[in-house]
Amino acid sequence: MRRYTESNNIRFEIPINERLKEIIQTDPFCIKKNYSKSDLVRQLLRMGLKEYEKNITHKKQIQRGELYG
Repeated sequence: MRRYTESNNIRFEIPINERLKEIIQTDPFCIKKNYSKSDLVRQLLRMGLKEYEKNITHKKQIQRGELYG
């Protein structure tokens, strides 16, 4: 499958790299989807960005102690 993405080089600390490898080998979702380390990082980043945007939206709704929206 060809991905239309921009290349990024990311270096991980050894414990994080080992944990990513462990997740790929043991997680049923990763095994079923045949995820590589870059696929897993991409998925985790998507999930993290969605959560971040959700939190920012919630923070914008509460200003000066008042709830908006």
